[in-house]
Amino acid sequence: MKRILLLLTFAMALGPLTAQEDFKVIGYLPYYRFNYNSQIEYERLTHLNLAFANPDMEGNLDIGGQDITPIVNAAKAKGVEVYISLAGGALTDEWEQAWEHLMLPGNRSAFIHKIMQYVEQYGLDGIDFDLEWGHVNEKYSPFVLELRDSVDAHGLTLTAALPGTYRYPDITDEALAAYDWINMMVYDLTGSWDPGNPGPHSPYSFALNAMFYWQGQGVAKSKLTLGVPFYGYDFGSTPVSSYRYGTIVDWDPANAWVDQVNQVYYNGIPTIVQKTELAEAQLSGIMIWELGQDHFSDLSLLRAIDETLNVVDVEEPMTRTKMLEVFPNPFRESLTVANTSDQTVQYRIRNVNGQVLRSAVLNGQSHMEVGTWDLPGGFYLLTAQTADSQQTYKLVKR
Repeated sequence: MKRILLLLTFAMALGPLTAQEDFKVIGYLPYYRFNYNSQIEYERLTHLNLAFANPDMEGNLDIGGQDITPIVNAAKAKGVEVYISLAGGALTDEWEQAWEHLMLPGNRSAFIHKIMQYVEQYGLDGIDFDLEWGHVNEKYSPFVLELRDSVDAHGLTLTAALPGTYRYPDITDEALAAYDWINMMVYDLTGSWDPGNPGPHSPYSFALNAMFYWQGQGVAKSKLTLGVPFYGYDFGSTPVSSYRYGTIVDWDPANAWVDQVNQVYYNGIPTIVQKTELAEAQLSGIMIWELGQDHFSDLSLLRAIDETLNVVDVEEPMTRTKMLEVFPNPFRESLTVANTSDQTVQYRIRNVNGQVLRSAVLNGQSHMEVGTWDLPGGFYLLTAQTADSQQTYKLVKR
């Protein structure tokens, strides 16, 4: 309850809530994770950023030698907009030389034309620009402004990934305003490059600092998304290693509910839920780096995000048919979960930290009584899921 009150205090202090229908869930998928294509629940996303495409000296784009067609088709089949993400934080010498050459005033128009051809070839919806750190120089802003002109002419969207609390000096106000939104990279506060500074690399406080920082740079909350990590750093190893959230949970499923195991620091389900609530209340979306590092199970961080966002109050009228009837609400020693449809429905009851407390499958036209005598008073979420849809309900125990 204390955490809920704190979140409500932040919401009241920071301004009006974001409209739910405009909220974005953006997932990056790098080419070296394309093998997870069949396991990713794209229906839980609104946008997919394919990472990273880089040019040769002639401006021809390539994304790790991979064919992006299967990924684009899989995401679009679920109604997801697909963007190509350019550059990235780790450029080879060849890519760095190509970017320096192609962003020159005499070369950038032809390069931008090739970018547009690539986008058209694969039926993409937008471009995400992720040139970082020492590669951001005086050529950056003029390139962005010319790219914006072409994006407008083709009816596309232009976004950027920028550090959580740092603005590159060569990004002008005009270039910053040219982006439809900015994905704040609110992670890597520490890591393998700083082994003497062990600790959380993406704490909740960093999310708050990033939000205030970019608003101070003149960027509206409606143009900011909150980046969250699906990975962690092990400061107990030499050198410091990084691990997928999926790997950390494979060690022990209980790891999903905490942010630290020994000297491994990451974001577990409770922190991801808390950050999602903050982003929903104050920003225009949440961004994930990156989808291939998730745990593809009930302990998925992407599922935790989606289920936090898609909550239905069982006492309020709905514009669509409820999958389940759940009563009484509020409840005490037990509650009844009834499936009045002909479909098989799986349900899960979670606490406000996202921990699954009850789980079962209900066949069509069936019901069951769920003992809840051992649950403390407070708020709970019940998620109902069929093969092709999902609803989440708010419950209260007195």
